[in-house]
Amino acid sequence: MQTNAFELPRYHELSDAEIAAWSGEEFADKLLERSYLLGEHLLHRDGYEIVELDEETKRKGLSDYCLRLAWLEYWNGVNPPAKQIVMLEKNADDVGIHIRLSQQIIDEVKHQRVWSSWVQRYGGNPRIQDYQVDPDVMAMFRATFDFNDPAEIAASLQCTGEAILSYHLGGKMDPKDSISYACFPEDLRTNIAKEVIAEEPRHIAVGRDIIAKYSGDAKKRRRLMQIQIDKMKAWLPKAVEDLRLIGANRIAPLPIVD
Repeated sequence: MQTNAFELPRYHELSDAEIAAWSGEEFADKLLERSYLLGEHLLHRDGYEIVELDEETKRKGLSDYCLRLAWLEYWNGVNPPAKQIVMLEKNADDVGIHIRLSQQIIDEVKHQRVWSSWVQRYGGNPRIQDYQVDPDVMAMFRATFDFNDPAEIAASLQCTGEAILSYHLGGKMDPKDSISYACFPEDLRTNIAKEVIAEEPRHIAVGRDIIAKYSGDAKKRRRLMQIQIDKMKAWLPKAVEDLRLIGANRIAPLPIVD
């Protein structure tokens, strides 16, 4: 069990000269490093106590969990990349990025349908149109969509949200070490690993390339780092609450993000 709170690298405390000295690729990798570290420390099973739930409680919890993710796959996964495409349309040399963002949109619609199919299988209403959006879930959407710069969206979505979620059943750790592996039924985790998690790396990669190209000067990079911190703060408590639905109680301190 993790007994001490893990603290993410505090790159935002570096000087402007140090932040500006990184290449665009190096800066993008710094953002991704923070997200990967958070994913590993937040979603590692050692940080949780597994609670045995009766069949009906577990079924209802899985249905609610999958529905929330289905809603986020659509609203966080489709609308922000579409906005990035519109913002990048004036740049002819970004056509490759346009195509990759279009593929992300296709993937995310599929992911929404995958999660919704599991909602139905567990006896819930799979229609995300009927989902009653909690304020904290809406806050995660607003912390992803409400930007007017493609790099700002990438800092929140592809280089933070997508990178963290890749640790549900993978990332850089053994999938069996993830709390999702411990709590998901075998058929669910096999399907999600194949149909959802396996496609996240290409979404992360296009976000990395957007950040690398459009990360700008030290002032803009500080802005992007703050966007990442804000997204992490909005996501952390909801992630822990959702995991409780499927039988995982957080017993380790939450990672410190700023």
